Amino acid sequence: MSATLSMMETQRGRRSVLPLSEVATANRQRDALYQLSEQLHRANSLQETYEAAMEAIESALNCDRSSILLFDDAGVMQFVASSGLSAGYRAAVTGHSPWRQGQVDAVPIDVPDVQAAEIDAPLKATILGEGIRAAAFIPLMSDGAIIGKFMAYFREPYAFTKDDLAVSLVIARQLAFAIERNRTDQQLRARETQLAEELAATRKLQELSLEMAGTGDVETLYSKLIDAAVSIMRSDYASMQQYYPHLGARGELKLLGHHGFTPEAAKFWAWVRADSSCTCGLSINRRERVIAADIEHADFMAGTADQEQLLKAGMRAAQTTPLFSRGGELVGMISTHWKQCHQPSERDLRLLDILARLAADLIERKTQDEEARRREERLRILTQLLTDVPWQSRSDGAFAELQHAWENYTGQSWDQHAGHGWFDAIHPEDRARVQSSWSAACFDASAYECRAHLWHAASQEYRLCLIRATPIRNEDGSVREWVGSCTDVQATPA
Repeated sequence: MSATLSMMETQRGRRSVLPLSEVATANRQRDALYQLSEQLHRANSLQETYEAAMEAIESALNCDRSSILLFDDAGVMQFVASSGLSAGYRAAVTGHSPWRQGQVDAVPIDVPDVQAAEIDAPLKATILGEGIRAAAFIPLMSDGAIIGKFMAYFREPYAFTKDDLAVSLVIARQLAFAIERNRTDQQLRARETQLAEELAATRKLQELSLEMAGTGDVETLYSKLIDAAVSIMRSDYASMQQYYPHLGARGELKLLGHHGFTPEAAKFWAWVRADSSCTCGLSINRRERVIAADIEHADFMAGTADQEQLLKAGMRAAQTTPLFSRGGELVGMISTHWKQCHQPSERDLRLLDILARLAADLIERKTQDEEARRREERLRILTQLLTDVPWQSRSDGAFAELQHAWENYTGQSWDQHAGHGWFDAIHPEDRARVQSSWSAACFDASAYECRAHLWHAASQEYRLCLIRATPIRNEDGSVREWVGSCTDVQATPA
């Protein structure tokens, strides 16, 4: 610029002053650059940066309108700011670019006369329709590669001068630097926010871990784990389920608690089978995390009742993480759902895995406590029955394991009394009646009592016995197993 403004030697050795119009142009461009530098220094956002740049472009180049476009993540040149352009024009030319993303040899391009330029006819018509007769494409370069461009538009044909080119490149360098600086600042702030969120989540997990080490109320701990899942995953809904492997063909999940479910949704997913089409059902079969980033278009849910219920409940994305015991057995699931399509980040899933470990430990502890209570109940019932021959059977009334007392009394080996083989120890005249009444009791899940003659190996005779049994129930009320006894009442009047 200083060369433009300086005195220049003529061929005759005389010096002449530049025309006043050129001096005025040089002063205008100098002032525009100075003002741009000041405004960029004070800019607190990208929008302020764009506005300052467009003001400088229009002042320095004396153009009518301007715009700034940047490549998006998909490599498409998108408008980020514009001055004086219609929405229809921006939509029509979005994506048009003489360069590809990351190109390193991009150079400015000026179109002095759009009407005479070799441009695709529909595009030319669009440009002329916007009242643009000349334009300049100035690449924005960062680290040697193009990240976008700025455009200068003229209402009349106009040919770029060397001074125009020089000042355009200065503006482009300052604008590109400001954009990259702002992006870097945004990334740093985002990282700081992420670290703060991770720290808060870690502290929350530590608090939960300490609470679980105590003897707190299990239902309260479920709620806290579910709320923590919502916080970590930044989701709108969440749920936690316990797995019961002995129910159904491949086990079922029982809803332990939820966040945000409607009563209808909670009822629908109170129990989830392995053949369910939701993420929970699929996770039972795969034994791995299942993510549906877009429920409406998830192939494995297409046309199912689960998909319909999820969409009806306002859920557009979901993930289910299986919970495994310390021994590697599936014990439950923890799921989160979003109102919008969503793909969880690796950071969120990493923190969720820590929460899942706590949830699995709590369910495993609860399961162990329940099993201990069932053993106590079984022993209590057996003691109350004052049995001579205590025994246990499956829910269908069949012996599933060796019954030592039965073997000692009847002489039947395990191969003989396994399953329903124990009926063979009952006197033939009583056998059909016992089979019928026992089948009815198993079907009705009601307490059982009858008298029949049972083979007594020691005396080698059938002896009259009182057969009694009580069902032990699952969480859902179904029969888990039976505990029973056979009391020798041979000396007692029938």
